[in-house]
Amino acid sequence: MKHITAFTLPLALAMSQPVIAASLLTGGHIDGPAFGYISDADVISDPLLTQGFEPHFHNEGGPDGAIIDGVRQETASEFEPDELIVVVGLTSTTTLGATSYFWLPETETAAATNNVPFLGIGLEELTAADWTGGIVTITLLNHVGPGEFRLWQDDGFGGVIDFIHTDGGAMSFDIAAGTHTHYNWGFTEIGTHGLEFQISGTHVLDGAQVGAATYTFAVPEPSTALLGALGALALLRRRR
Repeated sequence: MKHITAFTLPLALAMSQPVIAASLLTGGHIDGPAFGYISDADVISDPLLTQGFEPHFHNEGGPDGAIIDGVRQETASEFEPDELIVVVGLTSTTTLGATSYFWLPETETAAATNNVPFLGIGLEELTAADWTGGIVTITLLNHVGPGEFRLWQDDGFGGVIDFIHTDGGAMSFDIAAGTHTHYNWGFTEIGTHGLEFQISGTHVLDGAQVGAATYTFAVPEPSTALLGALGALALLRRRR
């Protein structure tokens, strides 16, 4: 697991990513990472398609749709992973044991109360019957940023169920294809965090498949200087 200090992170991100226009995701319901899949059969039907997993953000819209650059996105839309920066506010915090986290909650009520995005992992575009056992695997390949990252759910009895924990814990978990699930997202340090998520599974016709993409989180809202490194701030509505 690679970690880059807060001092070098803006430069590292600027060097490792193309210069893009990135918008700020500050609230509302959205899934990211979300993954679709283009099969070999799909490509035969439409040669303009590219076979493999399609990582993206998925916003279902409506009154609880994502808030991007201060605007509620009520129309269903999708965004490339590098088009959005997920903002985690300084006042949205929680504590597990002796560790404090800047926090995106797993419940919509808590997310709204803390004025942060209600972020899920979206696999609804995958058909369970297309994948062996109806299961795919999510893996955190890399965390570029200060401190540690943790992904967990409350167990309903005052404890937690860890799915990913960069401080010596699990780095991958199995999840049912076709599902949509919410978790607690926690970061121990202020700064910008790049999380590279991989999805893998065995397609019943196409065989073993793998895909990955990096999603950017900022604690708190990025400075003007950092936004300059990531690209000029603008809203990009790339819809599928």
